[in-house]
Order: sequence, then C-alpha cells, then structure tokens
Amino acid sequence: MRNLYNHHFTLKPGTRVFIPSLYGAQRGGDIKEAIERVWQPPENYFHLLDGGHVAAVKSHRDAPWLASLDLQRFFEQISRSKVHRALKAVGFSQDEAWEMACDSTVDKRPPKRKFSLPFGFVQSPIVASVVLAKSALGGQIRNLRADGLNVTVYVDDITVSGISEEEVSDAVEKLEAAAALSGFAFNPDKSQPASRRVTSFNIEFGSGLMEIAEDRMVEFEAAIRHGNEYQIGGILGYVASVNADQAKELASALP
Repeated sequence: MRNLYNHHFTLKPGTRVFIPSLYGAQRGGDIKEAIERVWQPPENYFHLLDGGHVAAVKSHRDAPWLASLDLQRFFEQISRSKVHRALKAVGFSQDEAWEMACDSTVDKRPPKRKFSLPFGFVQSPIVASVVLAKSALGGQIRNLRADGLNVTVYVDDITVSGISEEEVSDAVEKLEAAAALSGFAFNPDKSQPASRRVTSFNIEFGSGLMEIAEDRMVEFEAAIRHGNEYQIGGILGYVASVNADQAKELASALP
C-alpha cells in the first residue's frame, strides 16, 4: 500500500481530484524536483512557464488562421506504462522510472488496476508534459514548429496557427494522426477547426483580436460587485492582462 492520497472528490462529471497524503505530497515534490534536474520543458509548454495561458494566447493574437485542439481525458490516457517509458527516455534508470511511475499514478476504478495520472498530485503537470514531449504527438508538435507554425501547449489544450487555412488544416490532420499513434485522442466537441478566430480559456483571439468572452465578462462583473478589494484587484488585473479596454469597462461597473 503506497498511501499516496487521503481522499478524492468529483470536480465535474468524469473528473476527480485526488488529495495527496503527507507522504504522497512529499514524494510528489521529490519526483517533480528530480525531473526538473534532468529535463527542460519546451519553450511552448506554457503551463510550465511564466505567463501561463495568457502568454500562450498572446503568441497567437495576430495570426491570420488558427485551430484549437483539446486532448480528450488527457490524464486518464497517461498510463503507468507511458510514464515509465517517458521517464526512462529522459535518463532515469529502469528501476527509478518504475518507482516514480508507480508513485505518480493511481487506480481510479479499483480493483481494475488501470493506473493513470491523477489531477491533484504535485508532480502531475510535469509528468504529463514529459509523457507528451516523448510521444509521437510531441514529436509532431516539434516538427510543425520547425516548419514555421506556432504551436502552443497548455496541459490538454493545443493551439496551432499559421499564415493560411490550408496550412493550419494540414497541421491539424498531422496532429490527429500523431495523437492516434501516441494513444491519445482529441475531443471533437471542444476542438475548433482552422478559423480566423478561436476561443480558449474564455478568451477569443486571432486576426489581431484578443478579448475575454462576453459570458465570462458578465461573470466578472457580478463578482466585482460583491467582492472584497483583493478579489476586485485580482479580477481587474487579470482582465487588463488580456484586454485593457475591457478592464476599463469593467472598472466602470464598480458601485
């Protein structure tokens, strides 16, 4: 019994968050640090870099054509064996990689013993990134960037942009084929084909535009009417980082 987590809860249908035990949190931190010592995240994996999703979106703001792809049940598809192979690929020994893989995955439907990466573990984001980077999908992302397209990754969200609809559509086809080879799949309900603009993270962007989606702005307006000064400051600061005019408009709604 590895005693990696104390309990879990359902965040939304199909997604559970696992709360690490004291041992699980300490072990997770050790695994994260060990990976960071031997592996440098690609510069387009924005969930591991300063700026996060806003920086990723900004890099596509002026692109004439974009597409957005959502990896379906991403963590569910990162099995213990995938983690083991990826960690060996970045330099860990067979035994080290196996122990780290065992301490980074859980059986989400016991007693089926189908172990996969959980939401909530300290090391999950970087482990997922290593697995993606060392997969056929990660290789195709590198190839497309070498060909001059902009491809950004934010956990399970992949955005690709280029100069023409044909170029971006072709890139999407290549990413879909590589995902299948890697044992991943894209969610057709959340993915967006080549277009002048796409919406991700509640931000619409492309062709020179970058603004927070209207329904999200309505939520922010309601929040600042009842929030304290720190909450209001945080919301206005975030909105300003996306679109200064929207931040001014939101500030005008303050009581």
